[in-house]
Amino acid sequence: MQKIKILSALSYFSIVFAPFIFPLIIWFVCADEPVIRSHAKKAFLLHLLPLFLTLVGIIFVGTTGVVTEHAQLTSWTAVLTIGVVLLIDLIVFIYNIYKGVKILAQD
Repeated sequence: MQKIKILSALSYFSIVFAPFIFPLIIWFVCADEPVIRSHAKKAFLLHLLPLFLTLVGIIFVGTTGVVTEHAQLTSWTAVLTIGVVLLIDLIVFIYNIYKGVKILAQD
């Protein structure tokens, strides 16, 4: 049971040291442990969320700059988009740490 808790928690904590690679490796290597695979899959998807949101934000700001010719509108759009993306990224980071600690604290 200790191995399950440690690997599951490390899948979430890996957002600090290896965000995509570690949960993906655990997901494929631990094929015989469904609990570990489930946590590794969730952690991998949670680690992809900030990357996806950042790319969408960059595309949104870029298309706003191309479509409109107003520099002020583009700059405000960029500031708001970056602020929202950073806030969501921070929330996802804290949630990953929370999930890892929660798994380690379980009986």
